[in-house]
Amino acid sequence: MASSAVWSQVISPEDDGLVPKGDIHYSNTRVVPYPFLRQDDMMWATRHWERIQVQEKLNHPLYYPVVPLPDRKSMFDVLKDAILVEGSIVEVFRDDLFELPLSNQEVADIIFRVDSLTDPDDPSILLAIDSIELKAPNVVAWELKSDWYFDKQRGEMKNRILGISPVVKDPSTSEIYNIFWIWFPDARQALSTNIAYNPDNNTRRLTFDQIMQMRYFNSVVFKEDNVYDRTIDDYKQNRPMEQLLESKRIRENLRNYEHDLWQF
Repeated sequence: MASSAVWSQVISPEDDGLVPKGDIHYSNTRVVPYPFLRQDDMMWATRHWERIQVQEKLNHPLYYPVVPLPDRKSMFDVLKDAILVEGSIVEVFRDDLFELPLSNQEVADIIFRVDSLTDPDDPSILLAIDSIELKAPNVVAWELKSDWYFDKQRGEMKNRILGISPVVKDPSTSEIYNIFWIWFPDARQALSTNIAYNPDNNTRRLTFDQIMQMRYFNSVVFKEDNVYDRTIDDYKQNRPMEQLLESKRIRENLRNYEHDLWQF
């Protein structure tokens, strides 16, 4: 009687799981290219600027862990390492117009800086030097610049993110501001090879690129492309409730536009 060999998986403590790390699909994830879009098929488009508050529960996968773990880290650490360490992201700009590029050294000067304390009676006397670094816990929100368009060839409304920017709270001055803008297509490779926590299924981790493309987050529109180039806060100042309702109105108009294009 012939004996049959039974093969089993060989895992080690480095795998830290039931399946060897080399067999896990997201370790070899590639960027899914955008579908080809003809200008004649894009019959309508609008541009939105959105803010993702990291304090919201649905947005926690973009924020945590604030201290990097062996298998995952926050999106801020992913982008920071891709710019300063790996060099895979080079399209970094000062604002959302993408006209003023920043070098690696300029980005490093924004994230790492030295604050000196001098003697008030004699400014030439240096009392102390404090190094300040912007880290993941300093991120309070993410801002997106994206285009919504209707593709008549495929008969659907689609969204493409153009830029992403971390909004941080300065640890020394408590000022809240955008530190830089990243051209999103240039960041997709780094985002697609790093995973975030999936609260629904721990065996099906999502990459940051999948989260952004599937829009698995909650955001608030704070600006829509308009003739005045103004934000909602500019024409509804000091009225938070009306600003939120205006954001909801912009979203509803987008949904209604797609619905009204269909005829039954």
